[in-house]
Amino acid sequence: MADTEPAAILDDRRERRRLPVVGLVLTALYLAGLVIYLTVQGQNPAELRLNELGDFLGGVSSPLAFRWLVLGFFQQSREIRLSNQALHLQAAEMKRSVDEHRRIAEGNRESGNG
Repeated sequence: MADTEPAAILDDRRERRRLPVVGLVLTALYLAGLVIYLTVQGQNPAELRLNELGDFLGGVSSPLAFRWLVLGFFQQSREIRLSNQALHLQAAEMKRSVDEHRRIAEGNRESGNG
């Protein structure tokens, strides 16, 4: 079991890094696509009036915010699943400990009475 623990830790670290990397890659692709679109259309957001710039930024940033919200949801559900597994392992270990203490107590009782 000691050999599998480092592998499990490495897998957990890789798993934790995966969603943020996916989010960053998708964000970079989205921003690159946005820049290409604006370049092809010949539009410059810096030339917009202040209220139009606010509308533009709100419209551009909402898909990014939603994407990160969804990725955060997946990350949180994964963490809850891992926490649940840890709690189950802890409960099983506590049960084994109680059984062992019970066995020791019965052994002491038998040796004291015998």
